[in-house]
Amino acid sequence: MQSRSVRIASRAAALCGALLSLAPAAAAGAQQEAAAGARTIAVRGRVEGTDIVRVARRYIGVPYELGGTTPAAFDCSGFVRYVYAEFGVALPRTAREQAAVGKAPFPGDLEPGDLLFFYGGRGAQHIAIYVGGDTIVHASSRSRRVRLDRLAGSGARRNWFGRRLIAVRRVAPVEGVFRLPGSPPPPPPRLDAVATARAARPSS
Repeated sequence: MQSRSVRIASRAAALCGALLSLAPAAAAGAQQEAAAGARTIAVRGRVEGTDIVRVARRYIGVPYELGGTTPAAFDCSGFVRYVYAEFGVALPRTAREQAAVGKAPFPGDLEPGDLLFFYGGRGAQHIAIYVGGDTIVHASSRSRRVRLDRLAGSGARRNWFGRRLIAVRRVAPVEGVFRLPGSPPPPPPRLDAVATARAARPSS
């Protein structure tokens, strides 16, 4: 009878240890699910050109690929379209189509967020977003990535972009959507209860 009690007690202790070893993994899984369940709230508001530039700069370094439309890889018009779409503002797909949206500001009156179009042999073949301070951000086919570049330069240093700029369109400010962090989900229950077991009394 005593040996039977010892065996039961040993099995109960083993079960207790197994349950305790599973607790950290279960807690980690619950934390991951909570993070995945984090919500954002869509709030409509006025999207300024500086908002466009702020988001565009996040993607500096993303690879260039002809036809690319996602952060995995962009082409020039796919990049611009994606940045504006982050605010719920829909743009056409190609640079030539995008050149027909927005308003044309006065020559030389550039503001952050403006769309700049460059001649490439058949009309507008390249597009960039004006950052400010004679700087643009764009998906460069030559450098094979999203990058910052000088827009015009000056005098004898006038560059490719300064020589080929053919149009400017202003889309922002525009009504759009900002995605703000929502209330976090409730924390998962704590898994710190200790499993206990009692050795069964020997039967009579």
